[in-house]
Amino acid sequence: MKKLRYVKDEGMKKKRWLRGGVAICLSAAVLSGCATGQDKQGSQKDLANSLKVMYSGSEDYFYQEFGMLFSAVYPNIELEVVNTLSLENTLLDQYNQDMNKALDAFIEQEQPDVVLLDPTTITPLIENGKLYNLDTYVAEESYNVGGFNPGLHDYMKDIGGGQVYAIPSTFRSQALFYNKDLFDQYGVPYPTDQMTWDEIVALANHFPTDGAPSDRIYGLEMAWSKELTEVVNVLATAEGLNYFNSDTMQMSIDTPAWESIVEQSNQVLTSDAIFYYDYIYSGDYEASSESSLGDPFLEGRLAMKLESNYYIDTIEIAQNNAQDPEDIVQQWDMVTAPVGLQNPDSTGYSMFYNLFAINAASTNKEAAWTFISYITGDEFARVQSKQSYGNIPLRAQYFDKGDGRNYAAFYKLKPINNVPAYHQVPQRFVYEFPSMLQQEFASISDGQLTIEHALSELQIKGNELLATEIMSQEELKLYLQEQQDVLGPGVITR
Repeated sequence: MKKLRYVKDEGMKKKRWLRGGVAICLSAAVLSGCATGQDKQGSQKDLANSLKVMYSGSEDYFYQEFGMLFSAVYPNIELEVVNTLSLENTLLDQYNQDMNKALDAFIEQEQPDVVLLDPTTITPLIENGKLYNLDTYVAEESYNVGGFNPGLHDYMKDIGGGQVYAIPSTFRSQALFYNKDLFDQYGVPYPTDQMTWDEIVALANHFPTDGAPSDRIYGLEMAWSKELTEVVNVLATAEGLNYFNSDTMQMSIDTPAWESIVEQSNQVLTSDAIFYYDYIYSGDYEASSESSLGDPFLEGRLAMKLESNYYIDTIEIAQNNAQDPEDIVQQWDMVTAPVGLQNPDSTGYSMFYNLFAINAASTNKEAAWTFISYITGDEFARVQSKQSYGNIPLRAQYFDKGDGRNYAAFYKLKPINNVPAYHQVPQRFVYEFPSMLQQEFASISDGQLTIEHALSELQIKGNELLATEIMSQEELKLYLQEQQDVLGPGVITR
């Protein structure tokens, strides 16, 4: 097979989610069997003939993702896209702009009927009476809440303070991919759903560790680089841990739970069976083919890999592009992402995006609910499952390729509502704490600090940052320039 030598490319370090790029074809074949708007919601003449929908992208993307299908079923409802680009530009230009106030002002000015949110921005809008309670609508038998993946309804109520104010339209999740052939070859039992990281690492350690980096077998890939910070972040996600408490705005890192995670991560780093992607950029790593791009799982040399649902498409694309499809992994499957000891039925590796709500001031609430219920309903999920935007349907029954693989692994666990409110903390914390964290954890790895000492330091220093006054524009620009001088050009892009 042809070998490709890779050199360091910082631009490839960030994985990007796939987003819409192929327009949905609304042929009669696609829509055949769909119930009409009149059948499901009553006569369309009773609904408003126009609807303003807030969206964080271009009008073209909106129609590719939602609008074309909705308009085909509800042609009497004219959609007007309220683009949030002006809001995003305001926040970028004014670094210390209060996100909640800016969003509130944007809604007041534009008056969309349907509001687009994320989990961290809902509570202030609810408290200010800006959102309409959807409980009555959601309780309708025709909406089929039971069709959602487990825990989604509870998740929606959790972020709404006990009531449903918004419903996500976009779902992304991670699972543990594994190569059956390697497990069979080395006589290692397959992984199963709801294993802990300790159990997964123990499986990985059954695989050989000898050979050159480009040719050897690896047991597991779980983090980008072989650094304590990276591994800690992965393991902490399984346990639902955050560095600070979003309610009290106090650090929560100096705890027995965090100490246990750091100790566990240190142990993981001693294993030679684990692959890290920074190996590819060491200058000595060679990919076996252009289609594999240096991914040892695709090349059949990696037993297990924590990855997102879009990786299914990555495997299929690699097989289609390979000169010999047999060079790409063949016998693979998935189990749930590893779980925490305290949350064996839940996962922090699932995320919901594009949460749609109804503006409490809207005079078109029925039409707004018609839109939300359709794009989060069964019919839309069925058609969406045939497209690829890097997302998977909210409703599990529509995500199964019929090849016997465990696609339910993406849906089995309940999502943990554990999104830190970074938009509420001082900008100094956002910019300075990550480098502080990396420095303290590096001192643990070097043996200069004990775990207890490092976590205590981070607790104190983090609280100091959380208590700082908002940085002035001049202070922030000076800070960014200092970081640019230290890290080099092209690192600070904001």
